[in-house]
Amino acid sequence: MLLEHLYCYLFGAVLLALPTFGCGPHPGNAAPFDIPSLITANNLARPNSSTAPHKKIALDNVRVFDGTCILPPSTVVIDGPLIGSDIMGAEHIDGKGGILLPGLIDAHCHPTNITHMQELAKWGVTSGFVMACFSQELCSSLSNHTALPSVLRSSVPASAPGSVHGNITIGATRDISLLINGTAAVPSWINSQLAGQDPDYFKFIAEIPGLDQATLDLLVKDAHQYGKKGVMHAATLEAYTQAILSRTDHIHHAPLDHGISSALVKTMLQQGQISTPTLTMMRATALKLGNTSGRNFTAALSTTSLLHKAGVPILTGTDANTQSGVPATVPFGTSLHDELENLVEAGMSNIEALLAATVKPARAFGLWDRGTILAGMRADLVLVGGDPLQDIKNTRDIRRVWIGGVQVGQ
Repeated sequence: MLLEHLYCYLFGAVLLALPTFGCGPHPGNAAPFDIPSLITANNLARPNSSTAPHKKIALDNVRVFDGTCILPPSTVVIDGPLIGSDIMGAEHIDGKGGILLPGLIDAHCHPTNITHMQELAKWGVTSGFVMACFSQELCSSLSNHTALPSVLRSSVPASAPGSVHGNITIGATRDISLLINGTAAVPSWINSQLAGQDPDYFKFIAEIPGLDQATLDLLVKDAHQYGKKGVMHAATLEAYTQAILSRTDHIHHAPLDHGISSALVKTMLQQGQISTPTLTMMRATALKLGNTSGRNFTAALSTTSLLHKAGVPILTGTDANTQSGVPATVPFGTSLHDELENLVEAGMSNIEALLAATVKPARAFGLWDRGTILAGMRADLVLVGGDPLQDIKNTRDIRRVWIGGVQVGQ
């Protein structure tokens, strides 16, 4: 039962804030999984993959996307794990005029095993941000694999006793200390997460009923005092409003009940908040549930469009999961390309969508070593055959992928 609750949360979090949906004690046909076995298998894959050698490679005849345009054909050097500048001694590979993109970044996903990671890598996702870490050991077992995406990991999601997410946390961990009962509990909760998990960022849950505004505000404030960013789940208009008022750094998902107002958009912009709307998950959920009251993809799309037009930074995130028995499953890897297409549908240009999947998430999370193709940066690279500035679907035409200088699949 504990593992069923955990899996249900990891792969069904988008809708958990909606009053009519939650992962109960019997989550349909969701299959439980064995966390210790996953950890062991993930860790055993690490020494096998670490034998892949670094090579010095000169990628000839490639057209680099520099963030503003596609440059004329040139040579890019991969020197160990980094992009180099000295061609001497390099093995030459003909890029055949393909477009070289920075590695793609999924700013919201839920991988648990090496197969998930391999699918991400296969489709050019070189960094992934894991958005719910109930098991520190499991999330850590996904790190430091050669030719697989590097990962950033969240805290245990902060939630209230009796809330949908709070019930999931208890079902997954049997640890009531992970719940937050008002502002007085915030300092000890923050400190326990830092001591036990030391997450890359904190995950907070805005939902009704759930944490009140004062508690959400204090969580964000205390996270900032320790130099950590706050990522807040919000899937309804009321929850989204709470997230904006909390001054959290990132708001994930977009409301499926009502689009947000121009006044709220203005507040987000003034506060420097960032949106990861996970339109792929929102669309999949709306399609699966059909005309169910309160779930409307048009609301999520219009919110994203308003945010973009106002200048609020938008990142690509998919909520990727493959677990049966949840409202909507989203495949790893291919969904990042779905998200690019959804963002273009929401009004972003092809260039803006590519930036939302490369340099913008890198900078938003303080990853200064990736997101652009420059000497000294990580050699996270994706070679595609077609021009994505002409058609964003050309990002799917993947010819080769390198992560940390090692070619995926070799």
